Amino acid sequence: MRTKLILFYWALPLFFALYPHTGHCLVLITPEEAAQPDAPIPRGIKLTTIQENGPQIKINSPHLDEPLRVPFIMDIVFEASSDKTIDPTSLSIKYLKLISIDLTGRMKPYFTSNRLLVKDLKVPQGKHRLQFSIAYTSGEKTMMEIVLTVEK
Repeated sequence: MRTKLILFYWALPLFFALYPHTGHCLVLITPEEAAQPDAPIPRGIKLTTIQENGPQIKINSPHLDEPLRVPFIMDIVFEASSDKTIDPTSLSIKYLKLISIDLTGRMKPYFTSNRLLVKDLKVPQGKHRLQFSIAYTSGEKTMMEIVLTVEK
């Protein structure tokens, strides 16, 4: 019995190490970051494409026309034209505050095959303006801003 208990206590941490995403939410924006002063924002903005010479940015989720509840799914697809290749290293995600906060490092592990998919995303209550940009290997870039409205 004692051997089984010792084996159990050694195997349990190994189990959690092998499955790090079990019950885990990605905290995209911390409460401290959300409390920083906002960058000026045009009234009524929900989705704006600023520059669109590069890949198309399609937001499958979240639906920006309705308030979000945490955790939520973020599913964004980056589509290339048939004769172009997307440069995955060009992906940039910024939280637009008075001084922008680079969120790319937090989101990069969830970016594969021209798709950004985060199943459990946590953001504080309020309105949060994000800017996504991505480019082709030839340099043409697309930049898009979205506003996430999060309820309690």
